[in-house]
Amino acid sequence: MSLVDYRDRVSVLVWVVVMGLAAQRLLSLPVRTLALTILGSPITLTLTVNTILGVLLAGLVASGAEAVVRAHPRWEREAGALPASLLTDHWVFWALPIALVIMALLLLPVAPSRLYWLLGLILTGMTLGLGMAGIYYTVDPFAAGYRRARLGLNALTYGVALVLFLVVYRTRVRSILSATEVMLLSGLFALELLRGSERPTRLVTLYAGIIGLVLGEATWALNYWRLDSLTGGLVLLLLFYNVVGLSQNALQRRVNRRVLLEFGLITIAALALVWKFAP
Repeated sequence: MSLVDYRDRVSVLVWVVVMGLAAQRLLSLPVRTLALTILGSPITLTLTVNTILGVLLAGLVASGAEAVVRAHPRWEREAGALPASLLTDHWVFWALPIALVIMALLLLPVAPSRLYWLLGLILTGMTLGLGMAGIYYTVDPFAAGYRRARLGLNALTYGVALVLFLVVYRTRVRSILSATEVMLLSGLFALELLRGSERPTRLVTLYAGIIGLVLGEATWALNYWRLDSLTGGLVLLLLFYNVVGLSQNALQRRVNRRVLLEFGLITIAALALVWKFAP
């Protein structure tokens, strides 16, 4: 496949996703409710158009990410020349696009005005396009441009994670919902950040799942504190950065005193800045 094919696939995917998200304001479907009791607390789950769109768009971006990955020249080689991990574990490339779509479905409905909603829709399309481009250039870790694409994807992932933490913490919804949202999306973000470690996919997935659980539990605990949304979001981002960073070093078997000291100093400095300047 050529570079033009890759760009064409990304363009089509972005437009379809944007139109699907725009339909969120136009479609009106019957609402179904499901009453549950979780950990002694009554929970009412509402199945709306967002639920249906979430499933459809998640499947769409997963197949789109698969198409973009297969457009890479590395996939044109003979199957016998490719590592087994690339043939069986390529689903790890789906994590970031799925997380972006879920975030858009969660955040666009709470936009304070139509202008903010439109800006959010445009930003989602741009972010998805950039994410897909980064995925394409990180298929082959030995190809030119891999390092820049990996750094760009890392920056994009951490930036989107910060938006998630800020908005979820600001909405102050019940912990069973907010913690679940953070757990799911943090796990997907962590999977994207850890997939470049070149370790077995099962091990990377295990670490990503643990990171999601840690962030979910931290969100549950922070919901009991009367912190400002900016402070709470930054604390969650700092925790996410530390857990992901330590996991990356653990996967590379590089955890030592120097690494622990480095992350400890970064944590102390970041907490001092948050304490000093955050509301």
